[in-house]
Amino acid sequence: MSELPLIAFGPCWSCKQPFAFDPDLVPSIPIDPVTGTTSDMGGDASRCVRQPICADCVEIANENRRAAGRELIDVLPGAYGR
Repeated sequence: MSELPLIAFGPCWSCKQPFAFDPDLVPSIPIDPVTGTTSDMGGDASRCVRQPICADCVEIANENRRAAGRELIDVLPGAYGR
């Protein structure tokens, strides 16, 4: 018997649109809830909480990352509850 995935529904950190996702698989970004920034942009790494990013925003981010020659964000199968 296989485990059923956990599906959450919440806002994308980037665009704020609600979407369905598996919290264990969805791409996410560590955000300091006090400053609203990542640790490399001035947030306190000890306070950072991972925040989910929707498929549309990951696609946009990956287009920008590809253009800059950076590593793409990997999206695991099942991340978006499909």
